[in-house]
Amino acid sequence: MEAPKEPPAQATANSTVGPLGQFVFKTAVVAGAILLSAWIMLDMLDDFASRRMHQLDTTIRSGFGGRQFWTKLEDELDRLADPRSDLSPEKKQKILSQIKVISGRWRPFLLEARSAIVGEDNAPK
Repeated sequence: MEAPKEPPAQATANSTVGPLGQFVFKTAVVAGAILLSAWIMLDMLDDFASRRMHQLDTTIRSGFGGRQFWTKLEDELDRLADPRSDLSPEKKQKILSQIKVISGRWRPFLLEARSAIVGEDNAPK
């Protein structure tokens, strides 16, 4: 005598739910996963933005503005205007000679580029 065949559990579940029920179930699982991921990402983004805003607030309040800012600006202007902080004449001459060398190298190129942009009629002679 043979034992009666029982249908597999999956076949029974599929037959009672049907294809539309399977679709709804899978859609709900995917939608839930998307919502959970979005919630976690938005929470992380909110924490990041909060930390950045706190850093910005701390930076602004700690020395960027108000009396400290203007005092520092005034001190720096005084330091730069002081004749003792001026460059030596040798160093000034060296910088000027370097600028002349650089301008001598680039001047022909820039004049040619200018004449190409403006037109050949305005070319340097």
